[in-house]
Amino acid sequence: MERLSGPRWAGRGLRVGLAVAAAALLIQALRGWASSSAARRFEFEPEEIARIAKHHAGLDHDLAFSKIIVELRKKHPGHILPDEDLQWVFVNAGGWMGSMCLLHASLSEYVLLFGTGIDTGGHSGRYWVDIHDTIISGTFRQWKEGTTKSEIYYPGDTIFHRSGEATAVQWSAGTWMVEYGRGFIPSTLGFAMADTIFSTQDFLTLFYTVRVYVKGLLLEASTYFGDSGH
Repeated sequence: MERLSGPRWAGRGLRVGLAVAAAALLIQALRGWASSSAARRFEFEPEEIARIAKHHAGLDHDLAFSKIIVELRKKHPGHILPDEDLQWVFVNAGGWMGSMCLLHASLSEYVLLFGTGIDTGGHSGRYWVDIHDTIISGTFRQWKEGTTKSEIYYPGDTIFHRSGEATAVQWSAGTWMVEYGRGFIPSTLGFAMADTIFSTQDFLTLFYTVRVYVKGLLLEASTYFGDSGH
C-alpha cells in the first residue's frame, strides 16, 4: 500500500479544512439570510393566511380551496398562479405521501394547498423555513422532538413548525390544509424530492414539482419587473 508523505497529507488536510470552513460559512450565511426577515418585505403574512383558511375551515375542502384562491387573488394580484398553472402534484417525503397544489412561490415565501386521501405519517423534515399549516378538514397529529406525547389538531387549528425543528407527523385520510412557508425556500427542496429520487423514482412527479416551482418564480419576476416599470 502506498503511504502518503507528510506534504501530501498536509495538502489533503488543508483542502478538507478549507471545504469544511467554506461549508460552515455558507451555512451561516444562509441562516443569516433566512433569519433577517425584518429587513425584507414579504408579500404575505402568516396571520393573514391562517385567518383566511380558518374562515373556510369545516367546508368541503374543494369548495374551501376555491374560495381561498379567489380571495388571495383579490388581495395579492399578480402573486397567485393562474388556474391553468394550478396542478395537484404528489409529494413523497419522510416516509409519508400527500399531494400539493402550489399557489405562490419565491425564494423566501410559498403558499400551497396540501393534504392526503389516505392515512399517512412520518418525519416532518428539518428546514430553514418557518411553516404555518391551517387545517380545513380532517385531523393532524404532531409529536415534537424531545417530548413523549403527541398533540392532535382539528379544522380551524393552525400548526407552527419553527425553522430548525423536526417532528413526527401524521395525517388522517381526508385531511386538507393551507400552508404558508417563510425563509430560505430552496432549503426545503432536498427533503421534498429525496424520496422521489431515491425511493419511488417517480421522475414525472419530480418534473411536475420543479416545473410548478419555476412557474412560481417566473410569475414573481414578471410581477416585480412589471411593478418596477410603473
